[in-house]
Amino acid sequence: MGPPPPQDQGQPQPVPPTPQQTPSGTLTFEPVPGPQGPPRPGGAPPYGGYDQGFPPPPPPRYGAPAQQRPRSHPPTATGLSAVPFQRRTAVVRIIGLVGIAVVSGLVWMMFQSGEGPKSSSGSPTPSSAPVVPAGEFEFTPSTQAPAPRRDAECASHAYGQAKDFFGKTPCEELIRALYTTTAAANGAKVYTSVAVVRMKSPEDATALMELTNRDGTGNVNDLVKDGAVKVDGITTLGGGGYASKLSDRDVVIVESDTAKADNTGAGHTDLMRRISADALRLAAALG
Repeated sequence: MGPPPPQDQGQPQPVPPTPQQTPSGTLTFEPVPGPQGPPRPGGAPPYGGYDQGFPPPPPPRYGAPAQQRPRSHPPTATGLSAVPFQRRTAVVRIIGLVGIAVVSGLVWMMFQSGEGPKSSSGSPTPSSAPVVPAGEFEFTPSTQAPAPRRDAECASHAYGQAKDFFGKTPCEELIRALYTTTAAANGAKVYTSVAVVRMKSPEDATALMELTNRDGTGNVNDLVKDGAVKVDGITTLGGGGYASKLSDRDVVIVESDTAKADNTGAGHTDLMRRISADALRLAAALG
């Protein structure tokens, strides 16, 4: 063996720790201060506030601590969208709302076209139209006026004292319809006018009823007298049979007659009155 290598006298040598024995017999080591090396650049030493001359510990084997490692999203599978889940959820909701709006529009258009919902047999489901009670005669809407005519005022569609009455006491609405029946003894066609005069209060309706039930006081025009319907040989239905009734704010006025050439014979007026009285029930279909 050769001589030991010469030691560098200019460098301080580390002092090994001195073992200490505790009362329980366990050995502990406490560092013994030794010569301090030259000061490190950048401030105090990083280990324990002093330098014992030992080399620094090696870096961590597994990289940065878990809390400092950057997080990364799992790889996207082939064919799947990379849009975040929240954004995909919002897109699905928007598509659902658009679908509901389209279906609602189609249903609305179906009802507007008059088709309405259909039953399991494919036929349209009956609508909730007012039910007209059965009566003695069978009435059919006139082909010249298949739908009721509605007006927002009555004065321009009345005559006599009734016209003056409406000038001072306006009505709320006037609804008129024209029907036909073949109940005459000789098979002639009978024209029946049904008018619903809606007043603003039950008191106004009672006053109108008392006025129109008196002879020679005037009334509302039927559709023939008003010129809305043309009938050969007749210009008004006011010369035939008459009937009326009061229902809260509504006054129902019915007049029936045939053409002049067909209104001769015994019992004509009584028959027209009977037809008019039976036609009072038709007001339920006028609203």
